[in-house]
Amino acid sequence: MYISQPMSWHKESTDSEDDSTEVDIKEDIPKTVEVSGSELTTEPMAFLQGLNSGNLMQFSQQSVLREMMLQDIQIQANTLPKLENHNIGGYCFSMVLDEPPKSLWMYSIPLNKLYIRMNKAFNVDVQFKSKMPIQPLNLRVFLCFSNDVSAPVVRCQNHLSVEPLTANNAKMRESLLRSENPNSVYCGNAQGKGISERFSVVVPLNMSRSVTRSGLTRQTLAFKFVCQNSCIGRKETSLVFCLEKACGDIVGQHVIHVKICTCPKRDRIQDERQLNSKKRKSVPEAAEEDEPSKVRRCIAIKTEDTESNDSRDCDDSAAEWNVSRTPDGDYRLAITCPNKEWLLQSIEGMIKEAAAEVLRNPNQENLRRHANKLLSLKKRAYELP
Repeated sequence: MYISQPMSWHKESTDSEDDSTEVDIKEDIPKTVEVSGSELTTEPMAFLQGLNSGNLMQFSQQSVLREMMLQDIQIQANTLPKLENHNIGGYCFSMVLDEPPKSLWMYSIPLNKLYIRMNKAFNVDVQFKSKMPIQPLNLRVFLCFSNDVSAPVVRCQNHLSVEPLTANNAKMRESLLRSENPNSVYCGNAQGKGISERFSVVVPLNMSRSVTRSGLTRQTLAFKFVCQNSCIGRKETSLVFCLEKACGDIVGQHVIHVKICTCPKRDRIQDERQLNSKKRKSVPEAAEEDEPSKVRRCIAIKTEDTESNDSRDCDDSAAEWNVSRTPDGDYRLAITCPNKEWLLQSIEGMIKEAAAEVLRNPNQENLRRHANKLLSLKKRAYELP
C-alpha cells in the first residue's frame, strides 16, 4: 500500500502478520492529511489522495448548505407577498411620508393609508442602516390587493389603450405603478404571482443618498399611479416596499394601504369617520339591541300614539327651515343642521336623486345644471371647518 506524504512516496508492508505496521499506518493518515492540506497549492494530488471519509463528509455538508441557502433566496423571491412589516436583515428599514401643504395626496396615520389622485406624484423617504461591508441595495415596489395577494394588479384596458406602445416601454406601459427616479427598472408580467414575477419597479439605492443625525441613510423617491381603484373593481390595494440585496434576498419590508381616487380629502375624512364610529360604539345602542321584544313593542305603540304631535313639530320645523317656492316655479329649501355630517348626508341624498333624473332625462339641460350646482355645494360643504 502507498501512503502519501509531502513530496515523497514510500511503500508499507501489507503482511497480515505484522500488526504493528498496520497500526502505524492508521496513525499516520490524519497527520498526512493535515500536512497535505497546508500545502494544497504545491501538491494537489497528494492532498486528494490523503482525504478520508470525514473530510469528504464535511465538504459534502458545506455544499448542501450552500445549495440550500441559494434555494432559500430563490424561494423567498418567488413566494406570494405578505402584508407585514419586518427587518430580518438588521438594516432598520422604514418609510417616511411627509405630507406637504396643499398637496394632491394625503396620508392618514391612524389608517396607515395613502390617498392620492391618478397621475399625481408623491414623495417617500427611504431610511436604512448602512452595514459593513457595504453592499448595493435595491428597493422593489409593487401593488397588491389587500384581501387577495395571489391576484396580480394590472392596468385597465381603457387607460392602457391611450398610452402608445414602443420598443422601450413594453413593461412600463402595463405597470400601474410608475417611478420618477432615474435608473428605475420595470419587472414582471401580467401572469406573475410571486414577488419577483409580478409587475414591480426596482430602484437602486446607491445614488443621491444623505445620512441623518441618527446615522441612517436616507433617500427620497417619487412614484405615481396611472389607474384608479375604480378601474380595478374598487378593490382595496396596498403598496409593498421591499429592501433587497443585489442577489434578490429580501432583508426588509414595509407596507402602506393605498386608495387612488378623484377626491383624496373626501375619502380620507369618510374612512377616518367610519373608524372613529366603530371605536365609539355607544353603550345605549348595545343595550337597545339586547332589549326584550315586549319593550320594543311598547315603544312602537307609544310612537303611533304621538304621531299627531310629531306632525305638528314637523310643521314648526318646516317654517324654521324656510321652505318656499320661487317665482319660476322651483322650490327653495334653507336648512340648519346640528353637525357637518348631517349636512353632507342631506346633500348626498339630493345628488343621488338628481343623478337618477339626469339618467332618465339626459337631454334636459336644467337637470344637468341642477346636478352640477349640487356638486359645487357639496364641495363647499366639505371645506367647512
